[in-house]
Amino acid sequence: MKKIKYFFKLVRWQNLIMVALMMFLVYYALMSPLFMTSYSTVVPDSLSFFLFVLSVIFVVAGGYVINDCFDVDIDKINRPDTVIVGRVLPKSTAYVYYWILNILGLCCSVVSGVRALKLNFFQLVVCVVLLALVLYLYSRTYKRKLLIGNIIVALSVASAVALPLFFEMIYLSQDALILSVVKDVMPYIEYNVLIYTAFAFLSTLVRELIKDAEDYKGDMQDNCRTLPVVAGLTVTKVMVCVLIILLLALVAYFQYVLYSMDNNVALLSLIVVDILCVALIMQVLNAEKKKDFHRASLMAKILMLFGIISMIFV
Repeated sequence: MKKIKYFFKLVRWQNLIMVALMMFLVYYALMSPLFMTSYSTVVPDSLSFFLFVLSVIFVVAGGYVINDCFDVDIDKINRPDTVIVGRVLPKSTAYVYYWILNILGLCCSVVSGVRALKLNFFQLVVCVVLLALVLYLYSRTYKRKLLIGNIIVALSVASAVALPLFFEMIYLSQDALILSVVKDVMPYIEYNVLIYTAFAFLSTLVRELIKDAEDYKGDMQDNCRTLPVVAGLTVTKVMVCVLIILLLALVAYFQYVLYSMDNNVALLSLIVVDILCVALIMQVLNAEKKKDFHRASLMAKILMLFGIISMIFV
C-alpha cells in the first residue's frame, strides 16, 4: 500500500485530475454545441476521446516522474520531507516508471487515433510524442533557464485546453459533409477555447513564478537561473502581480462578452475568479517567507480550478 501511495504522490495525482477535468470540460461543455446537431457522428465516440485523455495523463505523469529524477538534489533542500526519488524510491525504479507511463501514453494515443481518425491516427501520436519530448527537455535542461522553463510548463498546461479541439478538428477534416454542418458553430467554439487556453497559460505562468520564489534557496544553490535567483524576489513579485492583472483583464473582457450575450450565470461564476485574483495580488505583495509563497501557490491553483469549472456555465 505504501508503494502505491508514494507512486500517486510522485505523479502528482491532484494535478493529473486537474488536467483530465480541463480536457473533459472543454469537450463536453465548451464544445457542447456540436452534440446538438442532427448528426450523431459529428464528434468521435466517447471511448476514443477517453483514451486520448488517458494518453495525455500518462505522458504528463511521466513528466512529473522524470522531473523528480533530475531534481533530487534541489528537492532535498526545498522539500526535504516530501522527497520520494532517492529517499523512498530508487532512481532506477523511477526511470522504469517513467518509461512505462510514456509507453502506456503512446499505446493509448495509437488506439484512440486508429478508432477515431483511421489513417490520420499518426497526427495524434505525433502530438503525444511531442508533449513527452517537451516535458523531458524541460526537466533535463530548460527548467534551469531564465523564464523559458516557466513558459514551457504554462504552454504544456494550456495545451490540455486546446487538445480536445485539435482532436475534433482532425476528426472533422475526414468528412466534408459533417464539416459543412458545423461550420457556423465552430468559430464560437474556437473563440471560447482560445479564451480558456489563454487563461490556463497565464494562471499557470503565475503559479510557476510563485513556485520559483518559494524554491528560491534550493534553486540558488543548484545554480538555476530562475527569475528570483537572477532578478531577486522583489522583481519576481512585481512581475507576478503584472501577470495577475493581465489575467484579471482577460477575465473582465470575457465577462463583458458573456454579459452582451445575456449569459449572466457564466458571468457570475467568474466573479469568484476576480476576487481570487485580487486576493492573490495582496498575498504575493505581502509574501516574505517560504510559507507565504506556498500559500500564494495554493491560491493560484484554486484560482485556476474555479476558472476551469466556469466552463460548465459558458
